[in-house]
Amino acid sequence: MSLARLLILLVALAALPAAALAGDLVIGTSDGPRHALVAPVTGGPQPTVIVLHGALGTGEGYARRTGFAQAANARGFAAVFPDGLDRQWHDGRRGAPDGPDDVAFLKALVARLVADGVADPRRVYLAGISNGGMMTFTMACKASPLFAGIATVIANMPEGIGPCSPRPIPVVMINGTADPMVPYRGGEVGLRGGRGEVWSVERTIEFFAGLDGCRKPQSEDLPHRDPADGTRVKRIAWSGCRPGTSVTLYQVEGGGHALPGQRSLAPRLLGPSNGDIDAASVILDAFAGGG
Repeated sequence: MSLARLLILLVALAALPAAALAGDLVIGTSDGPRHALVAPVTGGPQPTVIVLHGALGTGEGYARRTGFAQAANARGFAAVFPDGLDRQWHDGRRGAPDGPDDVAFLKALVARLVADGVADPRRVYLAGISNGGMMTFTMACKASPLFAGIATVIANMPEGIGPCSPRPIPVVMINGTADPMVPYRGGEVGLRGGRGEVWSVERTIEFFAGLDGCRKPQSEDLPHRDPADGTRVKRIAWSGCRPGTSVTLYQVEGGGHALPGQRSLAPRLLGPSNGDIDAASVILDAFAGGG
């Protein structure tokens, strides 16, 4: 290699974020090479959470800003942050444009993580925010045997993705009742609609409660730790579910399209966040507890 080419390579490597050098996983697919940022833990195959970013996000950005990487590491989980092509996921919701085969990509990602000795195949979990949460529900419908549990934030089941008959599975949902992007009561996605349709939160959570054989919900108001944000959290958990399953909804009363525990990016447009819970910690606690 010439000195000039070596200098060019060194400059290019220096420009890459440290996380990319440490764990940028590349998987070949029919849609071209796909990427995921991997933050493994030592000691062989470990419980692993795959976190799907929202529309316009990136895996690296969500690893840095959502708290999932830290929450996973604190509980001995590997954390994986894949990138959707064009910064979005094709979750298959009715009325949305067609796109790449993200179901095939995420299946291949799980297989690769297991083959590389990163993930314990019995404890692979999937979590997603907004568009990533809708993709999480799609994966539950189309590939539930791969996952030990799922969790979503500010997302509902996509309308029109076809037959959905997953195996019983632990589920955590976190939704704001005043979300202007993904309506709590269901319907068209987007500030002005036109970005596909979703079920209501109630229909989504009751679907999984029925799937898991749960009997009835019990609710409790969580401590109001941040009175300045104007929101409250009600935790609704279903009892009598099949062994190994659980269904829990964190209803953020007055909450907008924001990740609890993190600052809202545009509160005037997307509504307030909530400081009473930290979404990443709540979800990883549920996964670490086996449900």
